[in-house]
Amino acid sequence: MHVVLATDVLAAVGGTETYVLTVAENLVRLGHQVTVSARRLGEMGEAVRGVGADVVLEDDLPPTCDGVLVQDVGTAYALAQRWPDKPQVFVAHSAYFDAQLPPLLPVPGSVAVVMNDRLGDRIRALALDIEIVRLRQPINSLRLAPRGAPRNRPRKAVLLGSYLKGEAREALVEAWSHAKISVVQIGLLTDPVLDVAAALADADIVVGKARAILDAMACGRPAFVYDAFGADGWVTSSTYDALEADGFAGQVQPRALDAEALLSAVGDYDPDMGRVNRELILKHHQDRKHAEALVALLRRVGDIRVDGVTASAELSRLSRLRWKAEREANAMARQVDEVTRRLHDAEERLRVAQQRRRQRARAAQRAEARLIELGEEIP
Repeated sequence: MHVVLATDVLAAVGGTETYVLTVAENLVRLGHQVTVSARRLGEMGEAVRGVGADVVLEDDLPPTCDGVLVQDVGTAYALAQRWPDKPQVFVAHSAYFDAQLPPLLPVPGSVAVVMNDRLGDRIRALALDIEIVRLRQPINSLRLAPRGAPRNRPRKAVLLGSYLKGEAREALVEAWSHAKISVVQIGLLTDPVLDVAAALADADIVVGKARAILDAMACGRPAFVYDAFGADGWVTSSTYDALEADGFAGQVQPRALDAEALLSAVGDYDPDMGRVNRELILKHHQDRKHAEALVALLRRVGDIRVDGVTASAELSRLSRLRWKAEREANAMARQVDEVTRRLHDAEERLRVAQQRRRQRARAAQRAEARLIELGEEIP
């Protein structure tokens, strides 16, 4: 099956862009031909090309395809005009931006996919009769994996994303500074982060909303839902269902977290929440299962036949996957070299410190012996 994954912009790191990357990689692994298109390309376009998909500008789309996965209303209309007979699956990412809601003028064969109940309710309220399919946000649990473990006592909190700012940010930083927790912010619009796992390697707590929370959970970190729009606190096995249904948007709990409540929340910190969060991701957010559900959905709404791939298409796919594996192996080798260098540096510092301790111990022994001698010489 030839799938076109279409979005408006595929440039900087963001939630929709990460979704496109995750789905494209899995569809390629399933053996499908994948073309990703956008009006503007950038860093994320290169990342998607790196997983084996064709990445093109909107004007360079192929003459035909089997089905379309679209992320915004403008692209939905444009591709419906280009391919009026091809099924569209509209993946809705936000209730805040109208451009990320399905087209109100019906597109043939269109179905809306939502990844939380709150967004599903929003689409049901539209002046539109459309089938809604509820899936869960897909997470690449291999790329987003724990690097180390959170400390028994929290020392560092990372604010992940660009939403938390102003008074809400200042309130949390001030409250947690009393608990001697260092707070840093990463993933700002001016400084996006693609390798989230590396960025969170030294974090004990990750604060954020939406996709940032899921990334933190996959990396085995205690996650705290908090931003300028609302706060729900810790993700735990008992709060997960309600928070996930809300898209981790901070709108579940009716109360607001004042300074006292924020400081009190630190007392509920448990490093084991990181392990539980990782397990919740593995149970409910496997990217493979999400891609399988999308394939089944496209085949159903488009009545697409399952045709075998051609030899040239399969050789092309395998070649791209080989290049991907080699790039990942080279990146891993560089990481191993860096870790080895740091280990050798640490061992050298330890050797020097131990040598100095031995020298000080011998000097102290000599001084003590000399004092004893002087004491014996005094009549």
